[in-house]
Amino acid sequence: MSFDTPEENRAFREKYDFPFTLLSDVDEQVGVQYGVRAPGTEKVHFAQRIAYLVDPDGTIRKAYEVTDPAGFADVVMADLRELHA
Repeated sequence: MSFDTPEENRAFREKYDFPFTLLSDVDEQVGVQYGVRAPGTEKVHFAQRIAYLVDPDGTIRKAYEVTDPAGFADVVMADLRELHA
């Protein structure tokens, strides 16, 4: 989810060859609900890098503030292994 337009997200997806669609939240309201922008604040035009590990039942099992995008997948994989142990 980003605050970019669908067109910007489509270009970003194509540039990096992502096999999934990126969602746009141009009015930033979903971002407020998920805590990537504080309610009542001015529009910020970029979302904090926050990710959620969601189980098959739709329960958020863990929230992450992503500070190291390059190493993030390893962190999530370790958490998945721990949850399945």
